[in-house]
Amino acid sequence: MQRIGLVGSGFMAMTHATSYQEIADAEVVAVASLDDDRETFAAENTADADVYNDAEKMMAEADITAVDICTPTPTHRPFVEAAVEHELNTFCEKPLARTAEDADAIVDIVGNTNITFMTGHVLRYFPEYVEAKRRIDAGEVGTVGTLHTERLSSPPRYGTNSWFSDKEQSGGVLLDMAIHDFDYLRWVVGEVDHVFARTVEWDDGHLNEHSSVLLRFEDGTAAHVEASWGYPEGSPFITSYEFAGDEGLLEFDARDENAVRISGGAKGTNAPVSPLAKSPYTKELEHFIDCAENGYDPNISPDDARQAVRIALAAIESSERGEPVSPMEVGA
Repeated sequence: MQRIGLVGSGFMAMTHATSYQEIADAEVVAVASLDDDRETFAAENTADADVYNDAEKMMAEADITAVDICTPTPTHRPFVEAAVEHELNTFCEKPLARTAEDADAIVDIVGNTNITFMTGHVLRYFPEYVEAKRRIDAGEVGTVGTLHTERLSSPPRYGTNSWFSDKEQSGGVLLDMAIHDFDYLRWVVGEVDHVFARTVEWDDGHLNEHSSVLLRFEDGTAAHVEASWGYPEGSPFITSYEFAGDEGLLEFDARDENAVRISGGAKGTNAPVSPLAKSPYTKELEHFIDCAENGYDPNISPDDARQAVRIALAAIESSERGEPVSPMEVGA
């Protein structure tokens, strides 16, 4: 049984607290948050959890075996360092860090411990994305040549003190949201050679951004990632993909019938995505708990999370410089 200390009381902390209720080998027994709503949050989302206003004090005093970090991105490194000091298994929400330096530091420190460490790249647990990778790995579309993804929404308005709108904290749409697709595409294709990006932004009290990113992978595969925080409030959250190989095509669009559409020489028929019996967030946390309980390495490594940060930071830097940037240049 993993006894969880949950750090944070915002949207993602609530999502994780709900998921833990479905996992037999996990229980949230402590919550730490600076927000004034921490007592209310704990009462509504956890059963009899102890409540702290200091995460490091919780790690030192609470009867916990693991921490789950759901706080603004710049806080990840110090909280991970504290968790390692107390030898606590650690789940950290994406992105791993705000800077390449902090990402490197986290990878180094967790690499020198025996704790289970995992970052929340949840797209790897969404069935339509899992299905696409399965078919690509099986060679059903032949050699993949081009990939296109969309992730489009209004600006996030739920962060404490509107921290998402502060690019120094969140990194904006590229580091906070497009990183889902950067991690997924690297998982499917491999290492990214260089990135070219264009971003427009405006402020209406929240940070509005729309970015178009071209990725060139080391094997020559090309990808286009479109990410937006520029849609009106109340707009539906839109995700889609189109993955083309020399023998077939895979498509998904959340605006459509929620099925993976297959054409060309790809084997099989369209793959409908049934209503989920289990949330992808529950699936990823279940994997983390299973690894912690049984001593397995999570299928998302610390370096995977670091490389996703580097791709996102390269995209941000490319937008600013107006030229292609290699992820390996970032922070060098």
